[in-house]
Amino acid sequence: MTDQEDRLTDRPIRLVDLAAELGYSSASIRKVVRRRGFEPFQLQKGPNKPYYLSRDDARALREKLEDEKNYRIAQEVRIAPSGLSGIYAVEVPSYDGTVRVKIGWSDNIPDRLDTYRTIIPDLRVSRIWPCPNKWSEQMALKWAENNAKRVGQEIFEFRDKLASLAALDELFLSLGIKPKSQGS
Repeated sequence: MTDQEDRLTDRPIRLVDLAAELGYSSASIRKVVRRRGFEPFQLQKGPNKPYYLSRDDARALREKLEDEKNYRIAQEVRIAPSGLSGIYAVEVPSYDGTVRVKIGWSDNIPDRLDTYRTIIPDLRVSRIWPCPNKWSEQMALKWAENNAKRVGQEIFEFRDKLASLAALDELFLSLGIKPKSQGS
């Protein structure tokens, strides 16, 4: 291998290029990368300087995204919770009056809900499924994609919210996770 070939194989990959390749927006790729355990870096510090990933990390990210796409879940490192961790379902108000549900995961659900309450003071928490594993969020989101209309990244419109929450309860119960009912 020549010196030039060595430099090309060691050269990091810009996140905007990776976003274009993988079909993500350049605005969200950094979040996608970090959520999967990779830390992008800048070669030069500054607010408008691009972020990069090493070639090895980019290869591992591609594999991880492909596994997610094919419903294969890799064994994850458990995140040390700083409070009650798990999946939550909260009602999101809409301008047209339809009931929308946001499904998400947090390692500290009380803090996350407090953050939402700064935006939505009368936040309605429909369900909490306590579990320490973040992969369960992907499972719940995949289930919701197949059983509801997606209107946002983690926001869904269900035809029958109560029946859908009951079905999610059954899904989590099959894994030994008991729901905490918060409201209806």
